[in-house]
Amino acid sequence: MIDKAEIVNMALSEIGHYTTFSTGSNPDLEDAVNQCWQRTIDHCVSLHDWKDFRRTRKLMRLTNAPETGWSYAHELPGDRIGEPLKLLSRAGRSPDPLRNFEREENLVLCDVPDVWARCKVILSPTDWDPGWRAAFVTALAGYLAVPVLHSEDLKHEKHVTAFGTPSKEGSGGLFGRLMALDRASSPLGSPIADAEPVSGAHGSGRCSGPWHGGF
Repeated sequence: MIDKAEIVNMALSEIGHYTTFSTGSNPDLEDAVNQCWQRTIDHCVSLHDWKDFRRTRKLMRLTNAPETGWSYAHELPGDRIGEPLKLLSRAGRSPDPLRNFEREENLVLCDVPDVWARCKVILSPTDWDPGWRAAFVTALAGYLAVPVLHSEDLKHEKHVTAFGTPSKEGSGGLFGRLMALDRASSPLGSPIADAEPVSGAHGSGRCSGPWHGGF
């Protein structure tokens, strides 16, 4: 089981700093590690809609909805990162997007009694995919290079390895290859796309069914 401390020590070793990191052993190093760790995890998770870092959950409907003009208020998960990737009025094999809603504070306001949300969440390091962990170690090594070794050049070198050159805007390097693999593992087709509302408006005839190839 590889935990945060082991990942940090891998990153320190990658930049040639062989002091062993452990909680409470070196306050200055621990402070630098904590700041760099959060910065790195925020950056890496935000790069892509990683399947391992997303969860679809039914939202909790508030008993006493605020007086907003909407019938219901649903509370988003507290451990989410950023905006929901999808909001659904029906989840599962035949999902239905939530089309009319508003976002206020940590709430989804709508006239639908049941709502599901797909959100990004943070996984424990022990649950990370080995390839994703290896790329994260390189990215973390880059962030640690400045407070630990005062080397902007080493930071740049490690981040080019992890994310590609600046022209790639984070879609190159180790993470770029992981993104391509993550996209390639997606199932062919999309239940939401297959249920395209215009093409489904006719119950019979050549216009019914999938929109493509009907004419």
